[in-house]
Amino acid sequence: DNSGYLMSLPCLLVTTNNVQSDPAQHTKGARKIVVTELYPQKEEVTTEPLWVPPALEAKCPVQVSSSFEMAAFNHLAHQDRHYHKKGTEIYTVLEGIMEIEVEGKDYTLKSGDTIVVNPNAIHCVKPNADNPFLCQVVTVNCGGVSDKYIIS
Repeated sequence: DNSGYLMSLPCLLVTTNNVQSDPAQHTKGARKIVVTELYPQKEEVTTEPLWVPPALEAKCPVQVSSSFEMAAFNHLAHQDRHYHKKGTEIYTVLEGIMEIEVEGKDYTLKSGDTIVVNPNAIHCVKPNADNPFLCQVVTVNCGGVSDKYIIS
């Protein structure tokens, strides 16, 4: 139960510059910023309205939510073909060009483009080293890791 962690901040501002400067974007290629479940060994509840990336080995400041998650990732992030029974994922490309496959059809998104992937749609971001990108994904009606079904 994360109810003790739910934030009372009036807002959380996540700037593109702060996401770009995040050490995680240069190593694993991804960072969760809003979570439905706090992992205390690697995350801590943010107390500031401006999200600032942590140092490489420091705990990440996150906002805890009961119903949605938000992350930023790039072409270095590991990707699985998967679907969600409850969650709807909203991908917005912040910079570059990203390819995503949804139900067997490929879509190319440019900076500023958004795609909404509905529940039960099998999808996978298709990273390409020749097309670096930075993307934000928001999952609404999020069930966390228990609502991610990986297709082998």
